[in-house]
Amino acid sequence: VDIIVLLPKGHCSKIQELQMTTLLKENVHVFEVEGNSDELDEPIKAVFADEAFVKKHHLMSLNSINWSRVLVQMAHHFFAYFRCAPSLDTHPLPPVEVVVPTGAAGNLAAGFIAQKMGLPIRLVVAVNRNDIIHRTVQQGDFSLSEAVKPTLASAMDIQVPYNMERIFWLLSGSDSQVTRVLMEQFERTQSLKLPKELHSKCSPVLPGPSLCGQVPGSCPGCRAVP
Repeated sequence: VDIIVLLPKGHCSKIQELQMTTLLKENVHVFEVEGNSDELDEPIKAVFADEAFVKKHHLMSLNSINWSRVLVQMAHHFFAYFRCAPSLDTHPLPPVEVVVPTGAAGNLAAGFIAQKMGLPIRLVVAVNRNDIIHRTVQQGDFSLSEAVKPTLASAMDIQVPYNMERIFWLLSGSDSQVTRVLMEQFERTQSLKLPKELHSKCSPVLPGPSLCGQVPGSCPGCRAVP
């Protein structure tokens, strides 16, 4: 196995950079590249859309562009539930609230699918100043900000949470055509206002305040808070 690491120049802490650049193994290749995490994801997605190229070079990705990463994260939610549930002897099973700090929303998508499989969890989505997921849940506004805002949580400094496409697909009743139209508009204009019906499924009001003091929204059982 050869591991290719793409390091976004200037967007990682010094210790993170050293962790990646001081590992001296023949099968580990680290490249520092220009651009932020969103710009880094674009060529990776393009490569994996070329199935012939991927097959020829035996490529795989370890981020949540790869569906298998989301499958593994689904198991995390089940494991956490069984560790945290006060009892498994009641019916219905008691709910457990899971806080998901997220950037690209891979772990959020995994939790959402786990919910649909019957796992009684409530997802609290924690974001930083790059708050596109918060705006999507609260206002139906899936649009880019003017620029990525650097924070101490550089892995969350993402404006294009590409796993929201999977969540939109699930919310739309697995309607691929609706999802395709939405994402093509987003890619074309970098701005998308969710249809009312879709947003209503994404943001029923839950009791209690969010961390920012506002009434939280929800992706069926999901609150997005900055």
